[in-house]
Amino acid sequence: MSTPPASPTPRGLEQVQREAFTRLYGRVAKIRLVAVPVMLLVVLWAFLSEMSAWRRWAFLGLLVMAFVGYLLELYAFSRKREDLRFSFLFTVAYTAPFLSGLVLMTGGVQGPMTPLLVVVGFFITFFVERRTAWAFAVMQILIVWGFTWLSLDQTIPDLVPTGLGGGARVGTSDNLLFAIAGVLTFLLLWVTGVGTTLRGVFRSMVTDALDARDEVLRIHTENLNSLTTMSGEIAHELKNPLASVKGLSAMIARDVEGKPAERLAVLRREVDRMQEILEGFLNFSRPLMPLHVKHIPLQDLCRQVVELHEGMASQHSVALRLFAEHPVAAWCDPRKVKQVLINLVQNALEASPRGGMVELVLLRKAGDTVQVEVRDRGPGVAGEVRSRVFEPGVTTKPKGSGLGLSIARALARQHGGELTLCSREGGGCVAELVMPTGAPPQKTEAAA
Repeated sequence: MSTPPASPTPRGLEQVQREAFTRLYGRVAKIRLVAVPVMLLVVLWAFLSEMSAWRRWAFLGLLVMAFVGYLLELYAFSRKREDLRFSFLFTVAYTAPFLSGLVLMTGGVQGPMTPLLVVVGFFITFFVERRTAWAFAVMQILIVWGFTWLSLDQTIPDLVPTGLGGGARVGTSDNLLFAIAGVLTFLLLWVTGVGTTLRGVFRSMVTDALDARDEVLRIHTENLNSLTTMSGEIAHELKNPLASVKGLSAMIARDVEGKPAERLAVLRREVDRMQEILEGFLNFSRPLMPLHVKHIPLQDLCRQVVELHEGMASQHSVALRLFAEHPVAAWCDPRKVKQVLINLVQNALEASPRGGMVELVLLRKAGDTVQVEVRDRGPGVAGEVRSRVFEPGVTTKPKGSGLGLSIARALARQHGGELTLCSREGGGCVAELVMPTGAPPQKTEAAA
């Protein structure tokens, strides 16, 4: 039985949540780029309407904070993007004093900027953890009551700008000030509760979506494993009847001549092709067998592949040449590497036009790697299948199974190498097999 995929780790859940909040944070940052200049204009108006010394210093401090805040936020977003906790906490630490300055310069709890405490508090809850959100809410409540005390005590005689009536208070009684502070306190607690609840709902939605995805993947994996096992069993069961058909056709061919003998030869060739396809299904449906490693000269292995395909090359009227300027030895499983090269050479011969040439080139690369290239002058790999040519079942041949290249790449990677296809300059295709010359990293078995 297949092992179901593990449940999403907390780190994976946090990553999905962080990416979503990153996008939201970026959008809010764009809003701040427009909102902060507008707020500074309001503060400038308050400053111009009341040219007191403390307001001049406060205005200068706000300008410095705005400039430094923009620089720090740019740094946080460019250098610390993978750790948004830094950006969120910076936002909290930067927003509280900046808002305090805005509210103070425009009249305290009686000023027009006071509702911003509620709005900003609501947005902050989305970007920080629950404890940080409530700590920020408490900080804002202390700011509200601090400014209320300033109005009641009349510590700053010109707290309210002249444009709004001027003075420490503007026509409000003590009860009204307490009522304003109480309503602001309630609203700050309420928006913090709503924000943290929405954040929890979002987290639950992400968790449910990941759980649903993993369940679909688990069912898909089980079905895929069942189909793979079934196809392997069917392929294995068909091998014996095909062997019997091939043997009987050989026996009958001894007693017939002429046209019947030719038809039996065609039958045997088709049986051979069916056996190759079934063998491919078996190789694909079962795990790769351990490597039987030997230290062999690769030019000898390439020469064997060329000699093996001389007949096929002659049949297609295509020249087949080996180019190996320098001898290269490597630790590999010769049977499996030979299987890869056979597949590539056969594909190249079938794709080449009559009178063309297929080149098998052995190159020693920088470091401990070797590259074997199979070059042809065929039509190349079509653009619509180029990215999927190594997927099982994807083929451009009318009678192909679509498993050859998938198995070839799997064998190359089992050796710690790679198999790729690329277009050849002047037309055609180049199959590049890159392999390390040292022992493969996978578990191997010494050859007997």
